[in-house]
Amino acid sequence: MDTWFSVALGDGIAAYEPSLKIQEAFTPFFISAGCPQDMAVFSRYDLKQNIVTAYFTPSASNIAKLFKAIPCDKPSRPQLGLLVGDARIWDIFYPSAK
Repeated sequence: MDTWFSVALGDGIAAYEPSLKIQEAFTPFFISAGCPQDMAVFSRYDLKQNIVTAYFTPSASNIAKLFKAIPCDKPSRPQLGLLVGDARIWDIFYPSAK
């Protein structure tokens, strides 16, 4: 499956709690899946819209469903941050960004 998922978490301050909940939920799913290197959640803060969006990789689809994330395109690299997952994920999904 190549489908990414996204969910709006709120503005900068309001996004803190749902971001923390995603981070807490991630570890059990990650371990039960065998710690796949391609499982991660990214986030981006859109200054114009004042909203933080979480982006779940395809292998994080079960976590995405918990947070009612919807299918989306793979996010572009600019201003994207790793919310939770192995830092080597950048090489998997954004190898040309080096």
